[in-house]
Amino acid sequence: MRRIVLGGVALVALTSGCSGALVEPGHRGLLFDPQAGLKHEVLSPGYHHLSTLCLRSACPRVDDFDVTYSTKKENIRTTSSEGLQMDLHLALIYRPVISELYELDTEVGPNYYDEVVGPEFRSAARGVLARHSYTELIGKDEKIEDEIEAEVRRRIHGKHVEIASITMESVDYAPEIAAANRARIVGEQESTRQKAQIENEALRKKLELQHSADQARMQAETEAEQAKLEATAEMAAKQHELEMAKADAVVQKTKTESAATVKIASARAEAEATKLLARAHAEENRAQTQAITPLTVQMHAYDALGAMGGKGTTVLLGDWSHVPNFLFPRAGAFANAYGAPLPPAASPVTEATPSKAPNANVPTRTTKSTTETKQKIIDPM
Repeated sequence: MRRIVLGGVALVALTSGCSGALVEPGHRGLLFDPQAGLKHEVLSPGYHHLSTLCLRSACPRVDDFDVTYSTKKENIRTTSSEGLQMDLHLALIYRPVISELYELDTEVGPNYYDEVVGPEFRSAARGVLARHSYTELIGKDEKIEDEIEAEVRRRIHGKHVEIASITMESVDYAPEIAAANRARIVGEQESTRQKAQIENEALRKKLELQHSADQARMQAETEAEQAKLEATAEMAAKQHELEMAKADAVVQKTKTESAATVKIASARAEAEATKLLARAHAEENRAQTQAITPLTVQMHAYDALGAMGGKGTTVLLGDWSHVPNFLFPRAGAFANAYGAPLPPAASPVTEATPSKAPNANVPTRTTKSTTETKQKIIDPM
């Protein structure tokens, strides 16, 4: 006997005399005994012994369930919130709850998708899509998928089926929606392009303003630095001038002090020299005074008489002044007496050698008396 189970139930082959059943990997099974009924125990993958005796009309069987995730695709036609018709292609991923296979088999049956899941899925999808506009189906598809999934889970709660996810594969719009959508996309692209152009222009102007501000700031900083350097250089120059002025003042002071010292030393030297010279003259005069003899005094007296008499004067001393002129016609004094010209007078002798004869006639030029002349010569100092 062969039995085909729909809705994910695998094929189980039982023949007369067969005493066992094989559950494939990824499947679970429930044993149904015609005499005892459906067993609660879930059979795992493997070979399971059924019975030693199998009557054709009352043989035990295994209801096999595919417990892997299955995908079911649905094409749903619905309208948006604007009343525009749309065709959506959705996919539902599901599987039965393993611990609830007995309830699923007894309450829903092996064809649980067509009986429960499919109708609830299509109804929930239409209800959710009717609350949204067609524009939201593109930008918010994940949010809409979550809403449909939550709605389907709410509807099939307690039906012993697990919903993994719902995906929106594609959307077919009506021609007017497609045209409007294309126009909208073109407008958005144009708006995006204009917005990007405006933003680029604003960014360019901002960069230009920032560049100008940076240049102005750099120029101001450069000028400030240059002014600072100039002020520093000027201050250094003034400081140098002040130091030079101080050095010049010190040098000038040193020169002045040196000149004053030199002058003082020179004055002291001159005073000392004058003092020494005066002392030397005094010593010399003292030495000369000590070295004067009567003969030297007489000799200087004659010289003084000669200087006092002047040129062309004959002086006679002692008894010679009473001698008549005619006795010595060639003598100068007599020649003058008689009017004869005198011979040229010799230059005055600064130093005369005294005559050995005490009464020698030494001519001197003077008009004064012998007594006065002697007095002047004797006391010349």
